[in-house]
Amino acid sequence: MIKAIGFDGNGVLYYREHDFTDALMRYIRERHLPDLDLAKGAELQLRLMRDAFSGGISKDESLRRFLDTIGLREPEASADVLGKERELSRRISLFPGEKEALLELERRGFKLGMITNSYQSAAEKASWFRELGLDGIASTIVSSIDAGVAKPNAGIYLEFALRVGFAPWEIAFVGHEKSELDGAREAGMYPVSFNCGPEIRVRPHLDKFADLVDLFQRPGLELS
Repeated sequence: MIKAIGFDGNGVLYYREHDFTDALMRYIRERHLPDLDLAKGAELQLRLMRDAFSGGISKDESLRRFLDTIGLREPEASADVLGKERELSRRISLFPGEKEALLELERRGFKLGMITNSYQSAAEKASWFRELGLDGIASTIVSSIDAGVAKPNAGIYLEFALRVGFAPWEIAFVGHEKSELDGAREAGMYPVSFNCGPEIRVRPHLDKFADLVDLFQRPGLELS
């Protein structure tokens, strides 16, 4: 009897035309550090970003450590890169039929939101979706950096359940990574897969995002 739907972020609720980290490394090399090793820079940035997922360090501290390690310490250059990071992170795209499906699910009475492993705060990600006219998603976003716990730990799923006001078994989680789908199931949620390979798919699986409209007819309906 599903009454709420929580979505993973990148790769499920949105995607980016270009890899965020690669784009940021190219920008730094072109504008500030012509000798920057793109692969090593990307590896470092991703590691520090993941260190911030569970709130061990802040996003700002993660970025400061990254810039200091690659040798970009001038205040103006650092400010420029931080601004570019915010700009690139906001460049998200929706899947075909996604906005219409989300608005229809909200109209039917489902509570919608996001459960995301991210060093972006929930407030930052909410601003992206408000700009897209998807206030229903923006109203309930649980980001790991705020929650202090990351998927697949049950704590982040249960925090979402607390926010939407329903029991875990009344919530579906739409994801594309096996560990996160398994984590949702272990937390008591109803896992739904999307945008993943056959080895990860669960039942039900969405061939396209708009299939959600057929899967979830109305809140509280028993699912086969």
